[in-house]
Amino acid sequence: MAADNFRSISIACSSPAVYTVLGVVVDTLPIFRTKGSSKCVTFTIKDSHFDLPSWSGGLKVKYFSDDDSHIPNVKIDDVVLLRNIKVAIFQNKPTGISGQNQSVSWIICRPESTPNSNPFVISTGPVPFEPTLWEQHQAQSLLDRVSAKGSSVQQPTPHSVPGPRQITHVQASRPAAKVGLPFCLIKDAEPHRLYKLLGQVVKLNTYDSEKTLLYITDYTENPLLPDKRKPGEEDDTGMEGDRYSYLGRKNDWPGPWGRLTIQVALWEPHAGYAREHISKDDLVLLTYVRMKQSRDLEASVHQDRIYPEKIHVQVFRDKNDERVQALMARRAEYWEIHGEPKKDTKKTKKKSQAQKKEACKEEGQLTLPAATRTKMNPHVKTKAYTAPVFPLEKILLAETHKNNGPGGVVYQLPFQNVTYRSQIKVIDFFPSKVEDFTVQTTHAPLFNTDNSPAEPRYGWEWRFCLLVEGIGSKSSNQQAREPVKIYVFGEGGEHLLDRSASDLRGNPKELSLIKDRLFHLWGDLEEQKSQAIASGNQNWEAVKSVPFNCCIKEYGVPCTHVKDSNAMDIDDELCSHTDCFGWERRFAIFDTIIHAP
Repeated sequence: MAADNFRSISIACSSPAVYTVLGVVVDTLPIFRTKGSSKCVTFTIKDSHFDLPSWSGGLKVKYFSDDDSHIPNVKIDDVVLLRNIKVAIFQNKPTGISGQNQSVSWIICRPESTPNSNPFVISTGPVPFEPTLWEQHQAQSLLDRVSAKGSSVQQPTPHSVPGPRQITHVQASRPAAKVGLPFCLIKDAEPHRLYKLLGQVVKLNTYDSEKTLLYITDYTENPLLPDKRKPGEEDDTGMEGDRYSYLGRKNDWPGPWGRLTIQVALWEPHAGYAREHISKDDLVLLTYVRMKQSRDLEASVHQDRIYPEKIHVQVFRDKNDERVQALMARRAEYWEIHGEPKKDTKKTKKKSQAQKKEACKEEGQLTLPAATRTKMNPHVKTKAYTAPVFPLEKILLAETHKNNGPGGVVYQLPFQNVTYRSQIKVIDFFPSKVEDFTVQTTHAPLFNTDNSPAEPRYGWEWRFCLLVEGIGSKSSNQQAREPVKIYVFGEGGEHLLDRSASDLRGNPKELSLIKDRLFHLWGDLEEQKSQAIASGNQNWEAVKSVPFNCCIKEYGVPCTHVKDSNAMDIDDELCSHTDCFGWERRFAIFDTIIHAP
């Protein structure tokens, strides 16, 4: 049976977590003694892209242990499986780390060089154990893949009788390997065919969690492709369902224009690779592209059925390749005729303003300071919602909460379940100590098969509050901005900090990491507040942190007003406030994340 957390190398490198990984050793360093009592071996494993340098697309592994016999003695071309190893960012690179106090089980499958011997020899550790049949099959499959690519790994010879520590397999029949597909220019592509394509990325869309859309061109024209127009050259007919263009449409296609660009849908695992490694203007080679015809000619790259982890897209950097040279020649010819696309208009506008300002200075004119856009915190991001940004002060006015009832009665709703986007900055937080930002919770089990009392499950949950204020401009006669409490709890906290809640008081390393992430949200606010509390200063001046974009959701909780003591239970009075419906309006953060560098 497959391990629940078994992942490919590319997926393991994309997100720090605990994984079971399998790969071929492509690079290794001798075992060395650390400054402490342990020794360490460092090696790199891959499960694809063996034709690229060892450092490209591989996972570096550092295995520490006080006992030499517990360290995997790996060699180049060994197939290594690591059970439940922690992948973290070390020196800005994803690294699998097994500490000296951990016990990460490993399996080494070494191909035999003797033709008449068993296909490979297995060693395990740190405590010897018998690999599962699934693990043996995965190791054999990877050895077959590497051998098929012409690696120095020897092709296993099938045998039927395994030795006590040697595993052999009878090769099961499987579909024949794909024959090399023909290379094709976009102008020659036809529906329902398979090709290799080489093109330059014009645009890419990575918002979809299941696929990535690439728009590529090789500067050849195909009549089956959509006709991309220059901005301002669209026809008068609106989009489908909007004949007279009442809705309008934005054309920001950067070029090339005409029928020269094809849309390619990359599905996993190719989509994940593209999100991490491919950028606009890169030259990419697609090695297994399926053409289809819907409204226009499109392409897609699906998961390989024979080699599920194989990546069929790569950045192509060989400038001496004849195909690359021909493509770049066509590109130069195209832009010589049509003119290079315009540069960044923002930079051009900024330069123009600077020149005007300088000219005014030369003429002795007095220049007034122009209104500038507030610089936002680059480390805090929100999802790409299309809803406009509302100033916090406008949200508090609750103008949309007024409701007209029958008979002309107008009343104010206590709250609405709505969401906003706003620009805010943190001026304070509660509780006063970051280590109290999580609370222990209990959950009853979903199912209880026997009649015995169900044991509750304990866990941890984020639960803290940010005191924020808006950043909109205010006139001189306006009062000070009203601070607002924004609550952070549950999934909203996990998304904001990109960490699961845990016992911060019992885990100093995790506490330090959380403080570091919050520093990118509110600067040295936590340090200033801690110093003020330690010195007994209750009237400390709040630190003005850098404003950031934030997604806010509005909700309601039962009000905390004191109940009228004269009201009888049968009156069902909720509180003594006449303008209260028994609910209190609150705000919480969601879909906002701190991207710590």
